Amino acid sequence: MNDVPKRALLYGGALVAAGGLIAALAARSTDADVATLLNSADVQLRFAYGMPAADKQGQELPARTQMIADAVRNLEAVERLQPGLAVTAEFRGFAHMLRGDCLAAASAYARARDCGDCGDEQRDVLAFNQARMLARAGRGEQALAVFARHGAAIDARWPNQRAVEEAGILAGLGRGAEAERRLEDVLRAEPLDPVAALRAGQQFAALGRLDRAESAFASAAATEPIADYHLGRLKLQQGQVDTAMELLERAAAARPAEVRRLVANEPDAWRAVATDARFQALTSSRPAAPGR
Repeated sequence: MNDVPKRALLYGGALVAAGGLIAALAARSTDADVATLLNSADVQLRFAYGMPAADKQGQELPARTQMIADAVRNLEAVERLQPGLAVTAEFRGFAHMLRGDCLAAASAYARARDCGDCGDEQRDVLAFNQARMLARAGRGEQALAVFARHGAAIDARWPNQRAVEEAGILAGLGRGAEAERRLEDVLRAEPLDPVAALRAGQQFAALGRLDRAESAFASAAATEPIADYHLGRLKLQQGQVDTAMELLERAAAARPAEVRRLVANEPDAWRAVATDARFQALTSSRPAAPGR
């Protein structure tokens, strides 16, 4: 698995990495129909994932619902042709997640791990997704148990990602001190994982540990420029408007589209500077008018 899908899996919380498994099936002519069906399901589920679950009136989007249903029908066809594939069970988990049934998703991810064709790295990714779904369903203790059960294998590849995930679950259970200890593990790691440090900063901020959040964001910023956005957001909360704008400008120069998306998703966080000309110039999707 290359770095991009791995990061999407470990930090995104939803995407699946079945491309290699599908390609392996396609290489065997007897599995051509299975590979085609799985590719179709993959595309359908990813498109559905990229769509909002409901419109502005809170109504379900029929196109998204139909896309998920079509994907599930393709998966059912695969199961009839070649039962017991890990990728099919994983896609089933993805479909359950998209429908909001997190417990069913967790069960499907666990089932995928037990399939005979599931590789070691994919098992670790499935453990992450299983734990996430359990946590989202309000089963935090069970989620921690999943990580504890598979921790040794996971830590051989992704100890920092596991620490970040566990910290979020612990915080949700009201175990803030334990969560902070796990986040400190991330910041002490050598070499520093900048994406994990960025997420640690976000969690420190949510826990009210703004000093540690600032340190985490600053550590991540050298190689993850979007960390400057989060640090700027933090500085604005503290009333340091000029510093916040400088950091936002730096983040926007490196990641303009991502900054615009984040600002659009967090309007309240930037309300204090919403009418500031500098802020508007940085976050507008159109080029600023030339000065006189």
